[in-house]
Amino acid sequence: MLTRLNLTLFLLLFTGYGLADVEYFSADPAALPFDDYIHVVDTRDSPVEQVWIKSADGAYVAAAVRKPQGQGPFPVMVMFHGAPGGRGMEQLVGWSRGDHGGPVWERFLQEGYVVIVADYRGGDWNAVNQPTEAGFATAIDDGLAVIDYARSLPYADSDDVSVYGVSLGGNLVMYLASLVTDLHAVVVGAPFPVWFLGATLGDELATGTMSDLAIDREVAEANIARVQTPVLILVGTEDPIKPLTEKLYEEMSRAGKDVRMEVYEHGYHDFVLGPQGHTRPDLPEGEKLMQIGLDALERTLAFVRSGRL
Repeated sequence: MLTRLNLTLFLLLFTGYGLADVEYFSADPAALPFDDYIHVVDTRDSPVEQVWIKSADGAYVAAAVRKPQGQGPFPVMVMFHGAPGGRGMEQLVGWSRGDHGGPVWERFLQEGYVVIVADYRGGDWNAVNQPTEAGFATAIDDGLAVIDYARSLPYADSDDVSVYGVSLGGNLVMYLASLVTDLHAVVVGAPFPVWFLGATLGDELATGTMSDLAIDREVAEANIARVQTPVLILVGTEDPIKPLTEKLYEEMSRAGKDVRMEVYEHGYHDFVLGPQGHTRPDLPEGEKLMQIGLDALERTLAFVRSGRL
């Protein structure tokens, strides 16, 4: 089971942040059999609806939608995957059913949420992952279109829409939080908020020097200033992008935002979703479902329900 380690010592040695805002957890890193945690909602009761949502430039964004039984209104969880954008419908449908061993999507469905697993466009990372005034639409426009679609559903509670972004999807979700200020809750797991923090990506990923990535504090402060929704940040100690995640937390905390960061020992990049069907040369054991993933999921669910940290 998950245990809370010596939080004070951890904070003093590694973060220097406030005790109330950063929590550190440890659990057995062994892989768990995931069969008990997936395919728990019969598709006969909650079929996967394949939809295409019109974005700002007329392009269509793929999304897979599952709803609880009944008429609603139901709260909504919109989930944005990691890089690259442009995964396509087949992948989204598989994720929405938990086909690869990830329990997150169905867990929210079990708890009475409409779950929308949404795509966003790919392309040059430095061009498409931030808003632009250059006359072309970006992934941010796609995300805004998905939020509008979620609120338009006749069975959705338009006042209770939350967003969850992982990795590159975390960059998108942070922009959404800054542009749609009445979201219910915001979750970013292993976020990659390069552009939200005003940085430009070079070869830092390839060289393992994410800690050297220079953010533009003026841009970061302007983006963060607009965020009004509580934000939960999840990251693992084995995540090479962790330094950037810490920068996001530090800047939000500096701005006095309602934010909490949870750090999970043994967590690889995007461990929070469990197996997603990716080939991962960076993981000798491959993707796996761990107890920390299940614990992070339950804590995330409690946060999203309440909308309070």
